[in-house]
Amino acid sequence: MIGLVSFTDPRKTALSHERESAIKEKHEKLLKELSEEFEILDINAELGKYSEEIFGINSVEEAIEAGRIAKSKGVSGVILGLWHWTESNLVTYFIKEANVPILLYSDGDPNWAGATCVTSVGASLWESSVNEYAIRHSRVIGDVELVKAWARASEAIKALSERALLLFGGTYTLGMEHLMDDLPRLKKFVGDFIILDQYVVIKEGESIEDEKVEEFYNWLMKNTNVKFDNKMLTPEVLKKQIRLYLGAKKIVEERKERVSGISIKCQPELSEVYGVTACTIPAFFPFNQDAFGEKPIIPATCEGDIKGTISSALLYYLSGKPPLFGDIKYVDDEIVIIANCGASSLYYARLSDDAYENLRAVTIQGQCQGKSGGALTYRTPPAEFTVARLIRRNGKYYLLYFFTEGVEITEEIERKLKWGKQWPHTAIKNPLDSQDFIRVMGANHLSLVPGDYTAEIEYVTKIWGIEGIDLSDPIEVKKFLKS
Repeated sequence: MIGLVSFTDPRKTALSHERESAIKEKHEKLLKELSEEFEILDINAELGKYSEEIFGINSVEEAIEAGRIAKSKGVSGVILGLWHWTESNLVTYFIKEANVPILLYSDGDPNWAGATCVTSVGASLWESSVNEYAIRHSRVIGDVELVKAWARASEAIKALSERALLLFGGTYTLGMEHLMDDLPRLKKFVGDFIILDQYVVIKEGESIEDEKVEEFYNWLMKNTNVKFDNKMLTPEVLKKQIRLYLGAKKIVEERKERVSGISIKCQPELSEVYGVTACTIPAFFPFNQDAFGEKPIIPATCEGDIKGTISSALLYYLSGKPPLFGDIKYVDDEIVIIANCGASSLYYARLSDDAYENLRAVTIQGQCQGKSGGALTYRTPPAEFTVARLIRRNGKYYLLYFFTEGVEITEEIERKLKWGKQWPHTAIKNPLDSQDFIRVMGANHLSLVPGDYTAEIEYVTKIWGIEGIDLSDPIEVKKFLKS
């Protein structure tokens, strides 16, 4: 839920019925536009301002009460309508009480002094710095689409802050230290962390009724192309993989905490010791369908990658679309190939809203690593994508991101693939030359979703108070590399 509140001039001698009528009209227009996509809390309505001569907030008492209303209703952020003039300290009183992200907005109408108000209030918030949201407020003039981008960012941040990441097996796979992190410090971004041993997934999976496993198995046989090889992938192995997914699903459904994303460590405890890879988990959790019908999308990653899971969850809450997660497998000056070690969201097999169209493009075949297991193979068709990755360097967080086009994986590219050919592959245009791309990467994993969400990500970094690095901007990249 996003709050909307409009302010006005508190001076009695400045009372203008024409001005108040204009402020009310502008407020209502913005309210209507935003309500098409978001749940909006009309704070002026909560204060009963529609029945008063003065529509805008015009006193310290009202500003404080407006802030308390915003806080009590649990809004993700508040848009402040600064259509003409208000005294800046009224906004300061408001933000001290509300203590949520804020955006200062005016429609740029030359009949009124909106630009004067936005710059005056913004400068005063910087000067007073009464809390982090005053310091890191945003400002927009006359661009409602940017306002919506900010609202999506605020809603995504709120969703992450109220939910937990579930790490099956913890973190730190195969000695990759960048997969670890300072978990208490990361609660700046996410609500909590649930760490469960991978044995609970095995145990719950083994408790699943045989009939349910058979139903899932038959569903896969009917809707995907399964290639048994009597070595890495047999019917028994595939059923063990199904049990891992159903066991994890049962655990998530029974948790009281709301889960924003999961990661399965897999290697080596499942892939080597238990003897089967857990590829059904990153395939089906970030997908809207399984054998038992439609289901919620939950971002899922591998190897206990905490920052990768946060990156995937952030992209999901910004877009509402299943995020893809995988390794940076190949880089040259033209393309980057992302291929996860056995499975990624099955949505990317065809990028279709029809789950079964995606499934028909999936082949399940023997893995190239681990003792046994099936990889879920596909090639992502070309589209436009937003790519993101939260990283940490020397204790400081950065969010790397860029908007790019997908590239068709041609026969020529396909012939070059050897190791992990069974894995799902996604090719995108490289925003940099190969050397700079390799130098700037703070991880071997990336997350992406279809569509352009770069404006939203810029607002996320501002609200979080971290630096965003747009990899399509050479100046930002060079600055990061030199720092």
